[in-house]
Amino acid sequence: MFATIENLFKKFQTLLLGLISAALLIMMVVIFVQVFTRYVIFYSLPWSEELSRYLFVFIVICGINIAVTQDKLIKIDAIQTVVKTVRGRAAVSMFHAIVGMIACILIATYATDLFPVGRVQKSAAMRIPMIIMYSVVFTGYVLSTIALFFKAIEHLRVLMDPKTKGVLVTKEQELQEAMNKEA
Repeated sequence: MFATIENLFKKFQTLLLGLISAALLIMMVVIFVQVFTRYVIFYSLPWSEELSRYLFVFIVICGINIAVTQDKLIKIDAIQTVVKTVRGRAAVSMFHAIVGMIACILIATYATDLFPVGRVQKSAAMRIPMIIMYSVVFTGYVLSTIALFFKAIEHLRVLMDPKTKGVLVTKEQELQEAMNKEA
């Protein structure tokens, strides 16, 4: 059951990655059109900057959960490298995931406080309801919480695996981890 939900979430993330790619393409086209009209036609589009800003927010907020899943978030590895056992590193990573889940839940909760204002407020240039952008922030952080939950479960499995008891991390494994992070 859990594996089915995890696979379903990964398929959803693939769909979300496609949406993020489309949003990036649209954002690039809008910015190109804005630059062209401003410097060639000498007319500035009033809505292009706002649309590109909203697309950028969508890309970043929705991309966080994909970055969590692929271990692409920026983190300080000082504590991680001090711990020399596989279980110790799994415990530190699980702690990071739990702290991240708490932060994501708090941000998603605070985003819901903006919903009443967003129902009546409209954006300046495009006149779209701001509830849409506030919903993107809420949804993005809920998805990030789910991704962090799956990461915490993954680290818990390593922590509880009897094969990892007393196993030390070798220099080759540390080098391989560093190479994987750069790729």
